[in-house]
Amino acid sequence: MKINVLIKQICYTALMSALIFVATYFISIPYFGGIGYFNLSEGLIIFSTIYFGPFVGILSGINGCGFGDLAAGFANFIPFTIVAKGSEALLAFILYKILKDHKYLKYLSFFTPFIAMVLTYFVSYIILYGIEYALASTLFDVVQGVVGGAVGLVLYKLFSSTYLKRYQYFVNK
Repeated sequence: MKINVLIKQICYTALMSALIFVATYFISIPYFGGIGYFNLSEGLIIFSTIYFGPFVGILSGINGCGFGDLAAGFANFIPFTIVAKGSEALLAFILYKILKDHKYLKYLSFFTPFIAMVLTYFVSYIILYGIEYALASTLFDVVQGVVGGAVGLVLYKLFSSTYLKRYQYFVNK
């Protein structure tokens, strides 16, 4: 029984990593000056974390976005991406676990985890490019997080009504 769950999680992690890579690298809009880009990875990371659990969400977020940064020529962002996407996925899982029984408050877990991503990248912009660029780029990261939360919520609502059985982290068995 446990080996089947592990195999499913590995498969879900590989699938979501590939989808997040596509959303990061191919579905992206470069920022002004060519330093960074807007992408839709946040929605897939939050969705995979809440739908499949933290193992899938954290690993697929780190893998997909890390390889997306590498392919786009932003290898200097990979350490920051590991922290940003990992903490974002972990925060989404913790918030959903706490708020899952509330009718509407549980949806905050889709729209608040991007704060970890914004803060991590704000620090990375200061370290790599200076405070001026950090202040200018943070607004784009906030928009990316809010749009990603909306995408993640839509995906969660769509997949919650399908036959695909998600891993139950929230059931005591």
